[in-house]
Amino acid sequence: MRLPDHERAAHREAFRTMTLPEKADYVFAYYKLPLVLALIVVVALGWTAWRRVTHKEPLLYVALVNVADSEVLDNGLGNDYVIATGNDPRTAEVYCYHALYLSDPEDSSDHQYSYASRMKLMGAVAAEQLDVVVMNRDGYDLLSNSGYLMDLAPLLAKGGDGTAALVPLLQTNVVVDSDNSIEVELNEADAYVAETHEEQNALEVSGRGLFSDFSEPVYLGIIGNSPRADEALAYLAYLVRG
Repeated sequence: MRLPDHERAAHREAFRTMTLPEKADYVFAYYKLPLVLALIVVVALGWTAWRRVTHKEPLLYVALVNVADSEVLDNGLGNDYVIATGNDPRTAEVYCYHALYLSDPEDSSDHQYSYASRMKLMGAVAAEQLDVVVMNRDGYDLLSNSGYLMDLAPLLAKGGDGTAALVPLLQTNVVVDSDNSIEVELNEADAYVAETHEEQNALEVSGRGLFSDFSEPVYLGIIGNSPRADEALAYLAYLVRG
């Protein structure tokens, strides 16, 4: 209900004579809800604007598996490729999962870290947010055996002249179709038995391009369910040319 003019004038005069802390208490007491709502709106708008300004569109998702990171490697895998493809590093990126260390459980000196790395990798694969892996030999064997890697031979066969140089780098490894590992762990079977087949599912790139200074073998592979396989293949060719 609208107050009479003389009462409104009295309220204004009373407010004018209040001290600063009293004025703050008065405003907060009578306008608390609108102020809180206004603050929520301002924060939400600020967060949305910040996300729009800082968000980068991933061109690819890459993981370093059992491979030590470095500034040179990080730049080569990320911003250098973004620039080479004509994209702006301020709006596009190659998202990299660093320091994923995998090993067989019985060989792992740090079971928890290895387990956490496996869970992170599995989550990224399930979300289709992993395309390319950079691996040492142990990592390559583990990912191949587990069926994570794409058979590269058919992909290279349709890749044209731009990827012809990759064919001699193809490596063959074992993929496990089924096994009795659970039964062995539960002591329900005496010997490990597996049905397997072989695929050409990685490139051995030691001493080439970005990996010219590596002292141990390095392998590149593409994750089997990658929705960006063509881009990933172009990325492998770029890394080898380096």
